[in-house]
Amino acid sequence: MMASLGWARGGLVGAALVFSLFLGSAAATGVDQASSDRAQQREQFKAAWAAASRGDQATVLQAAFDLRDYPLTPFLEFELLRQRIDQVPEVVVEQFLARHRDWSFASALELAWLRSLARRGEYETLVRHGRGSGNAEVQCHLARADLAAGRTEGLATKVESLWLVGQSQHRACDPAFAWWRRQGYLTPDLAWQRFHLALRAGETGMARYLRRYLDQDRRFWADRWLSLQTQLYPTLREARRWQDHEQSRLIVETGLIRLARSDWERAESAWRLLQAHFSWPAEQQGRIRREIALYRAVALDAGALDAISDLAPVLIDQQMLEWRVRASLAHGQWETVLDSIQSMSLTEQARPRWRYWRGRALAALNRPEAALAYASLASEANYYGFLAASRLGQDLTVCSEELKADSAIQRRLLRDAEFERALELWQVGLNGHGRRTWIRVAQRLSQDELRQAALLAAAHQWHDRAIHALGNAGSMRAYPWRFPMIEKARVEYASQRWNVDPALVYGLMRAESAMQPDALSPAGARGLLQLMPGTASAVARRHSLPYNGQGDLMNPALNIPLGVAHLGELQERYDNAWIDVAAAYNAGINALARWRDSRPETEPDVWLETLPFFETRDYVPRVLAFATLYEWQMQRSPQVLRANILPTLALSDQGFTCTH
Repeated sequence: MMASLGWARGGLVGAALVFSLFLGSAAATGVDQASSDRAQQREQFKAAWAAASRGDQATVLQAAFDLRDYPLTPFLEFELLRQRIDQVPEVVVEQFLARHRDWSFASALELAWLRSLARRGEYETLVRHGRGSGNAEVQCHLARADLAAGRTEGLATKVESLWLVGQSQHRACDPAFAWWRRQGYLTPDLAWQRFHLALRAGETGMARYLRRYLDQDRRFWADRWLSLQTQLYPTLREARRWQDHEQSRLIVETGLIRLARSDWERAESAWRLLQAHFSWPAEQQGRIRREIALYRAVALDAGALDAISDLAPVLIDQQMLEWRVRASLAHGQWETVLDSIQSMSLTEQARPRWRYWRGRALAALNRPEAALAYASLASEANYYGFLAASRLGQDLTVCSEELKADSAIQRRLLRDAEFERALELWQVGLNGHGRRTWIRVAQRLSQDELRQAALLAAAHQWHDRAIHALGNAGSMRAYPWRFPMIEKARVEYASQRWNVDPALVYGLMRAESAMQPDALSPAGARGLLQLMPGTASAVARRHSLPYNGQGDLMNPALNIPLGVAHLGELQERYDNAWIDVAAAYNAGINALARWRDSRPETEPDVWLETLPFFETRDYVPRVLAFATLYEWQMQRSPQVLRANILPTLALSDQGFTCTH
């Protein structure tokens, strides 16, 4: 009856108003309907959510009436309001946002509403509600509203802040910008500032546009800056004909540093050509020499160590010391490895990575302290600790922290409306809203509460939230929960079909997605095994696997066989060498080919540590360490690290141990 009354009063507008007032009165009078079966409520909600996506407002309103005691019902009203935001009265949105200010949909709905007000020209309503918005488009509309109302005091400063950015603003800014220019506020100095912001943001087209607002002298330098963007090396060679000027030195410095990152040899050649042509301040000269030396070390050039030694001590920071270690490793300069590590801060020296390489250097130099260095690390359950234990011929140490359910804390969490809402959102498949809600809740939980929240999340098969909660609680050794064996039947079947070790599958899956089935990377990789749609399509064709588009990759039933089939292909290509499999999975086969061709005979641990791409350098050890923890979970002897990192080490029986 309530829903039909809403429709009788003018379609969505009347319906939304009645719906909003209905929910408000229910909350005010404490309506507490006896809960129906929660599973049934979830199914009703999911059906209503699907109806909302079809624009079936009558079905949604009826479902909202039926589900008025269900914790997610406001999401149905949110979806109706969002779909017809141009038609909803101010009072409805205002009251709805006031009641749900902390809900996961609030900011998106508010922004959609403010944009709608601007589109409709309802500027005074926009002014009442939009002043606090941090959205540039909204701020541009507000500036336009102020112009229309003649409110120009202080407006120039606001418009300047909108204009002085490195990228194009929304077209809503154009009227305010035009007014600002007509008033004479756009000076060559401001245009020059924005020109540089655009270059730093990679917006070359924007920089070219801004050239028209520069004075003649700055246009001369702007042309050289723009030339540097498109013809880097030729412009640097041409620079020897430039006059010695602050701008010319800055352009050359920027160009040399850019060139050093892709081709240190050409950068050094250009630097030799230009070094004597300009009167370089010592600080600027040091920055150039530092970048060339750094990327010479990244390229593992034999002369990098001397180039680093020639730098002023103030330029040899942690990054430079790390690459001094790697360049030394590549050339077997173990004394320099040791010296570089001992030059780091005590905090850095205490990290497992540098403790391991200190032990390796001591062992290579036949120093008796090597065994002690390894022993201090061998009790830690990480990549470097596992390697140290293996080099000592010891069992790998894995001491698991056992978590016990605390019924009192769990009851308190489940009575928390926001926590309950997060779990329900996960259960009905609104995972993005669920995670945003969970993050808000987690920020106010104690460590004990986080552990219990993790247990509840794991019980609901929400493993990525359990993993993050335990990390935030400091429970890094809660291995059964931080390294869950999800989708076990599917993983085992796919592993057997494509002859891939399930421990390695799990290790890679855990590293890729933290067991988040709907994970989406910035590059577009999707699902548990983070497959790119193009890769998935090709693998599906080769193996006659079902695949109907990128949406399938969020489904574990499809993602796992496609991902494991791809791993099987890589495993065959690289002759079961999982260092190469994981590196190719992360960086691509072309990058791996370059790295392998440059150092074909390097020891595996040294080869990994000296990779130029930091993500892969950390990713492969993480996959192998995670796979080792899954071997422990499967009650197997550890084989992954031994086979891939230490293949020449004398074989011995090795297992897992826990020594407290």
